[in-house]
Formats: sequence, C-alpha cells, structure tokens
Amino acid sequence: MTVLEAPPLFDRPLPPRVVTASASGQDADRILVFGDAVFAPGESLHHASRTMAVALAARSGRGADVTAVPWSSWSGQTLVSAGSGIHVTNYDVVVVCLSGSVVHSRTTTTAVVGAAEEALVLVDQLRPQLAPTAEIVLALAHKEDQAALVTALQQARRDLVVLGVDTDATTCTPPLFLEVTHLLLEQQRARAGSPQWLRSGPQPIEHRYEAIRRLGIVDAPADAALDRMVQHMTELFRTNGAAITFLPAGRQWSAASLGIPRGTGALQDSFCRTTVLRSGPTVVGDAWDRSRPQLARRGRIRFYAGHPLEDLDGTRVGAVCVFDPAPRGEDAVELDLLRDFAVLARNALYGL
Repeated sequence: MTVLEAPPLFDRPLPPRVVTASASGQDADRILVFGDAVFAPGESLHHASRTMAVALAARSGRGADVTAVPWSSWSGQTLVSAGSGIHVTNYDVVVVCLSGSVVHSRTTTTAVVGAAEEALVLVDQLRPQLAPTAEIVLALAHKEDQAALVTALQQARRDLVVLGVDTDATTCTPPLFLEVTHLLLEQQRARAGSPQWLRSGPQPIEHRYEAIRRLGIVDAPADAALDRMVQHMTELFRTNGAAITFLPAGRQWSAASLGIPRGTGALQDSFCRTTVLRSGPTVVGDAWDRSRPQLARRGRIRFYAGHPLEDLDGTRVGAVCVFDPAPRGEDAVELDLLRDFAVLARNALYGL
C-alpha cells in the first residue's frame, strides 16, 4: 500500500463540517455515519473516520470511504437536515448513533418504547433517500445497561441492525461494529441491485455540475499544490503527462496538467469524460489499436489511465489521470496508487 501525503492548500477554506476519509484499495465500500458513538472519544472526526476506513479495508481487501456527519440525537435536528447537501444514495451502510442519554430518566416500559419510536421516526424520514438495498445500523451509545431499548428497537423493526456501544470501553472503532458492518457489506454485494452495483454506472449529471459549481475550481487560477501533485504522478507512473480534470457542462477543465495545456479542453478529445461515467478506473493501453473500434484516436495520446475524482459524498466531478504517447500494458498500472491520488486531490480541494 502506497502512503501519500496531501500538499497543503493554504488558500482553500477550512475543513467542512462534514468530512470523508478513505483507505486504499479498489471498489471501495461507502459508509455514512451520523454522530460519533462508534468513534474513539477525543479524536477528530477526520482522524476517526480514517481509522474506521482502514479497519474496514483490512477486513474486506477493498477500499473504504467513511463520511462523518456531526449530529446528536438530543439536538432536535433530523437526519435529513443534518445530511442536507449529501447525496445519501451513494452509500452502502448508514450508521445512526443514538446518544447515551437518549433514555435518560426513562425507566418505564412506555418511556422506553417512546424513545424507540422517536429514533425510528428519524430513520424513516431518511430511508426514502437511500438506495433501496442500503443497510441501516443503529448504534446505541451507553454507559449503563440499555438492553430494554435495544430490544424495543429490534422488535419494532426487523430491517434494522441495532448495536449497543459501551462508550466507557471505546478506545477505537468497536470490533463488533466493524465485524457486523463487514458482514452486512458482504451480504449486500451478493444481492441484485446493491448500492455498489447502482453507483457503478452513470450518476445524475446535474449532481456533478452542482458539485463542481460549489467547489469553484473551474476558471480558477493555477494552484501550485495541484501542480506539484501532477508532477509527482508523472514521476511515479513514469509518463509524459498527468492531469487533474473536471467535467462541467460542455467542456473539460484541467485544473493542473503536464503534457496538455491547462484550462479548457474539448469534450470530444477527452478520455476523462468516459472515466467519470463509472466508479472504477479506466485504463487504455493503446488508443490507436484498430482492433478496438470503440476507442477514439485522440491526438498523440496512446496510453491513458484515469480514476474518478469524487466529491465528499461520492459524486464524481472529474478525474485524475496519467497518459503517454507510447502504448503500454494495461495490467502494469498500479490502480491502488491511482485511486490514492484521486483521494489526495479530493482532500486537497476540501482542505482535509
């Protein structure tokens, strides 16, 4: 696994309230967490999300993306409101952390059932926005026995997974939570219509345009940090060219590039417009290969390898790519490294 550090972008805004952290690997699982009960206390959301992503990736052998949303069940804020602006349909598992005091002073059976009903209302408001086969985990933080609430929640809804998390014992992502989440993901991938399968195809184009607009990267001045990143890419992949591109309406914008001009490029000459249509990498060993008529011969470029560049919620906004005038074998490309650069570019753009 290659470890890369994102260069600082001092002119970018401070880290957003919602954070996403990733672990290396292809075909990444995507987890959305409301609240912090499944994170080690005292850790920043980004560091804790990264710890969880790495732990999940170690179990699955795939990549992992964990998005953390600050939220409390006592805040009065709905999950829909807390996740406003996030395309939650891009996630495989959604974790809702219920505060340890959610049943404070509720000692009667009626009060416990009432607490369970309140929690389920929040989940039911969010459910229509999720992928149909997305899994929901309720993580109940507690410092005392809350078995009655766990039982009430399990009896009320068989389609939810309910876990108790002892906040006094949490020094890292709870192993039971990791194991349950891993099992849910494996079962989910075996079913038709899984979230992973749904997001492997094209996303709504208006989502991409809106995410690019919010970033404000198109037509912006050159950024020295992104320029250094593409230089690093050419060195590690040993190519003549590399770029960090975005696909707004009607054109391609290269925010940083070597081997092609920075700025606006024509869509008909873009390999990246194909890369952005799917969740995995796109590798073309030889674009001039006449046995592959579906490939357009695009100028001097014969070899191309690109990985989608994503927004914090997994919306694909462009690509990181390397290219060369000489063909090469497609199997020789380090795909994990290519995704690492996509993650680094995302982190740099969002100040993470």
